[in-house]
Amino acid sequence: FWVYYFVKVLYTENLILDHRELGRNWFEYIFYAITFVIFPFLTFIILPIEKYRNYIINGIIFSGFILGIVGLYLYGHLLQSGIGRINQITYQTGEAVLNPLNLSYSGSLTIVLCLYRLIIQKKHTKKVKLYLIITIILSFAMFLLGSSRGSVVSLFLTFPLFLMYSPMKKKISLIIISLLSIPVIYWAINASGSSIVDRILSTKEDKGGGRDSLWTDALNHFIENPIFGGKIEVSGIYPHNFIIETLMSTGIVGAFLLFPIIILGFKLCYEKAKDNKLNLFILIILIQGFTQHFFTGGMYTATLMFMPLGMAYSSIKNKEA
Repeated sequence: FWVYYFVKVLYTENLILDHRELGRNWFEYIFYAITFVIFPFLTFIILPIEKYRNYIINGIIFSGFILGIVGLYLYGHLLQSGIGRINQITYQTGEAVLNPLNLSYSGSLTIVLCLYRLIIQKKHTKKVKLYLIITIILSFAMFLLGSSRGSVVSLFLTFPLFLMYSPMKKKISLIIISLLSIPVIYWAINASGSSIVDRILSTKEDKGGGRDSLWTDALNHFIENPIFGGKIEVSGIYPHNFIIETLMSTGIVGAFLLFPIIILGFKLCYEKAKDNKLNLFILIILIQGFTQHFFTGGMYTATLMFMPLGMAYSSIKNKEA
């Protein structure tokens, strides 16, 4: 698939010599795909996930903890400023800030992995529990600063997994805690001035931040070139949806090569979690990555989707070995 995609990159770059079709230099797409997608996928296929499970989970959580501290230090003053979303400060003052989508999705991923440790894994010391709770709070602050609708969807899609794979007592406790936390979350959103609720309510009016027109244009480009696809970007703009982007840029041929790998990956994640609920983290990360790249980002930077896919295929490889 990626060899085919690289050919389409060169095709798009050279389609019209006197007019740049790509938003980046052509070699950046190849470089990003190799470093952000292919290498992580192959690396986690090689790794025995059962052996390195805790290193992977703890590494991601710790990086989220550090990001939360740095983000709170840099932008904590914006939480009560009524700024709504962190990038709004750029429009007002010109100050450069971290990408709000990165903050929001990183916060979402860290929150669900902390919940995984608290709910699925057992026997934590008081210090570990305190660390996980503090990390959740810091990550929630990043979630509010980013105010991404897609990260809200990723949280809602992940939450039912904890109910499915928890014992009955924890199911009841989780439901009670969730209900009690709703007013606290609502208060935190209002107190912080986050625009996440307003953005969700305005989705119909602003058509998902303009994604409706991007998706329509990309699908029209696919219809014009259904078999092999057209350009990897239309006038330097990608559709912010990896499914539509795959169809647009590589057509039915590319979809036939890539989509079965993703579908089978979900199936393997489910089977692995069913065999051992400690492997639920792979499915959690995959849902987070799938949701993120359903709403934003280019497929050539979809690390969070192809990394857990590598873990899923690694589990089969090691099982057969």
